[in-house]
Amino acid sequence: MTRTVLTRWMGFPRWRGSARVAVCAVLAGLAATACGPHPAASIAMRSTALNLQFARPDLAKPIPPKILINLLPAPPAAFVPPTTTTSLPPIVVVPPAGQCPPASAKAKPAAPLKASTLGSPAAGFYDYSTKGKATVSGGAQNVTVPMPPITQVAISKPTMADPDSTVVAEGGAPASGKETEYTITTHLSDKLSQVDELTVSATSINLMQRTLSDGERTMTFTPAPQVQLVVFGAVGSSWKSKGTDSSSGSVMDYSGSIAGIKQVNVCGRLVKGYEVSYSATLTNPAEAEIIRTNSNDANTMLVAPQLGGLVVSQHIDTDDIRFNASLSGYLGVTLNYDTTVARLSPSEKPTSG
Repeated sequence: MTRTVLTRWMGFPRWRGSARVAVCAVLAGLAATACGPHPAASIAMRSTALNLQFARPDLAKPIPPKILINLLPAPPAAFVPPTTTTSLPPIVVVPPAGQCPPASAKAKPAAPLKASTLGSPAAGFYDYSTKGKATVSGGAQNVTVPMPPITQVAISKPTMADPDSTVVAEGGAPASGKETEYTITTHLSDKLSQVDELTVSATSINLMQRTLSDGERTMTFTPAPQVQLVVFGAVGSSWKSKGTDSSSGSVMDYSGSIAGIKQVNVCGRLVKGYEVSYSATLTNPAEAEIIRTNSNDANTMLVAPQLGGLVVSQHIDTDDIRFNASLSGYLGVTLNYDTTVARLSPSEKPTSG
C-alpha cells in the first residue's frame, strides 16, 4: 500500500482555484478551535505571509535546492539551481529482476475474489510500477519531477492482538476475539517514506498509526478511534470515519465507497479486486499543516481481500501544505501518480534501485 505515501493510502498545494483562500481560512479556524496551546495569532500572521507571497511573487524567496531534495522523490543529482518553473529529466531506476509473460500471452486467473478478509497480505517486499509527477510550489515557483518508476513497499508479518476499547467504532471485533495487525512501509525515495500500522477488524481494514517522513519533518498520527480505510461491503456501499490524535490535536476525516469490481493483469495473472474510491483530510494544527486528497480527482485503490487485503493498484492525487520557517512562508507538495504491483509474490529482500 503505497506514498504513496507514498502511497500511500492517503494530501494541498497545487493552489487550485480558491484553494489559497481556503487554506488560510482552515488554518485560522484550526488555531481557534483545536485543543491545546496553538497560537492563533501566529498562524494568522503566517496566513497573511502566504497571501503576500502570491500577491507579490517578486518578494517570495526561491526554494533552496536542499529543501527540494528533502521534499521531492528524486536523487540529489537530479536537481539544478531552480528557476521560476523547473522541469527535471526522468529518473532511471533499474526494474526488478525476473520475467513476466509478454503482453500478448493469455493471462491466467489468480485466486477468486472474496468478500472480505481477516488476515494480511503475504509478508515481504513488493515493487510497484509507478507513473506520475511530484511538484513543490512556493510563491511563483513550481518545481516538478517525474515519480521514480519503481515504488518499494515492505509488508511485515502479522501479529494477533486484543481489540482496543473503541473497537465498536472500528468495525467490531472478529469472532476469534483477536485482530490481525501488520505494518506497510512505502518508500518513494531515500528521504520520503510512509509507514502505516494497520488493524483488521471484523468488517474493515483500519489505520492504527501513520508516520510520514521526509528530509524536512517526521509526523506521526495515532487516531482514536482508528480510521476505517476499507469497509467490506457490496458495490455502492459507503462509509465515513474520523479519528483524532489526542497528543497532537491532529484529525483525519475520511470518506470511502466501494465503486465497483475491477480486474487487472499482474505479471500474467488476472486479479480481481474491489475498487475503493476515497477522500481524506489530515489536519495538524500544531505544525500548521494540511494533507488532503484532490476533491476534483477521485483517489482510488484496488483491494484484493483474497490476497489478504493487498492493494493491487492505486491512483493518488494528494496535496500537502505546510509552513516553512526558513522561507517565512508556505510550501506545497503535490503527488499525482498511478501505481500497480509488479508481482503478486513478494521477495525476501528489497530490490536495489
